[in-house]
Amino acid sequence: MEPTNPRPKVLRTLGQWLLPLLLVASGLVLGVAGPAGAAAANGTGTMKTKTTSVTYGSTGHVITFTYTAATGGVSSGGVHLTVPPGWSAPSTTGTSAGYTTASTGTVSVDGQTIVVLGVTLAGGATLTINYGAKAAKGPGATATTGVGAATWIATEKSTSGGTETNLAKSPVITVTQTLATPAAPSVSLVSPSSIVVNFAPNVNATSSTVTIRLADGSLVKAVTGNTTGTETITGLTPGDGYYATITSVGNGTDYFTSAVGAHSVVITPGVLTISARATNVTVGHPIDIAAVVNGLTAADRATVTKDTFTYTGVAPTVYATSTIAPSAVGTYIALPANATVVVTPSADQGVYATTYNYAAGSLVISALSKVPLRATRVVGGAWTGRTVNVTIIGTGFFGQPRIISNMGRRTTARVIHDTGKRLTVRVTVRLGSPRGIHVFRITLSNGKSCNVHYSQF
Repeated sequence: MEPTNPRPKVLRTLGQWLLPLLLVASGLVLGVAGPAGAAAANGTGTMKTKTTSVTYGSTGHVITFTYTAATGGVSSGGVHLTVPPGWSAPSTTGTSAGYTTASTGTVSVDGQTIVVLGVTLAGGATLTINYGAKAAKGPGATATTGVGAATWIATEKSTSGGTETNLAKSPVITVTQTLATPAAPSVSLVSPSSIVVNFAPNVNATSSTVTIRLADGSLVKAVTGNTTGTETITGLTPGDGYYATITSVGNGTDYFTSAVGAHSVVITPGVLTISARATNVTVGHPIDIAAVVNGLTAADRATVTKDTFTYTGVAPTVYATSTIAPSAVGTYIALPANATVVVTPSADQGVYATTYNYAAGSLVISALSKVPLRATRVVGGAWTGRTVNVTIIGTGFFGQPRIISNMGRRTTARVIHDTGKRLTVRVTVRLGSPRGIHVFRITLSNGKSCNVHYSQF
């Protein structure tokens, strides 16, 4: 047997080491295949945003979301991000409020969901999504008016054939509202023992507290949880004075307490208020102020059968308080007193107190107009044996002038409405008064007069 020659084996072994070295020395690199790295599992990675809170209904938002791929990366995968209801709808139109762009992949929209497909990222690499982007001159996104924290649900698939799976944690943005300090409510009567508190409702408030107190400040009732803007308070004592305040308003995030003294005017159920109606007359015209009754229930009516007015000058005439009506040009206040009130139906007379509150009204006495007195025509005619209304057209009619017919007492005329350019006159003609064309003489309180012809049938 020939002896074994070990040289070829040695040469082969050396060749296995020397060949790669020679290739490297010559500038060539020999790749050695290894096992391929698998993509990360679906639903992995993180989605974050630096925007954590916004004011409800605010505009112009550009919100950036950053997705970071997990170890293993993403290969032609996708990321979905759902915009909560009430926010601007996501869009691929550049001028839309919800215009959305992404740093990689292709963006599309499915309802309120932003869809980014064809995403390839190494582990640790990031994808940014800009919702409300202004790159194409869009206005930016508008926040919802729904107050509170809302989750922007994010899903991910790591390959094109993967299944969209929720991330372990999705971004949360809280929508807040700065509620105003509650203002003083107004109060109106419902009956001699109940009132209605009226306050400005806030659609985003989830609670409010209405507090009723006696005029001395002691608590009567507190109603919590009302956000409708009205609260009816019953079982009050007629004759006692009450006021209301909104002591707190909240929306689940913010709560506010009304300022000290922010309450309604004091109101007294069961006590009627007699008010002087605002009156305007021209100088020389009789002063006749009407008294109005407030504080009645909806089913009741009332008439003031007797009262006394005191007058005080305000401007420009100085007029000391007096029960004698003024006559000079100026502005005055008229305060009723000593009223007698008759309630209808009479059965309800006893549910109201026999003492009343009194409220002043304004009295303005104006100078006579410089518009010339002139009557141009009569619309309509008088009829023998009847009472009818006719209209006199002209200028300078002020203070409900006096009208006399040339027929004397057989034809009487009384002004029932005066606009300055139009008189409404009630005319009564006795039987036997002659028919034809007759004359009305119109005389102002300052003595100026004019004539106009009218027809009597």
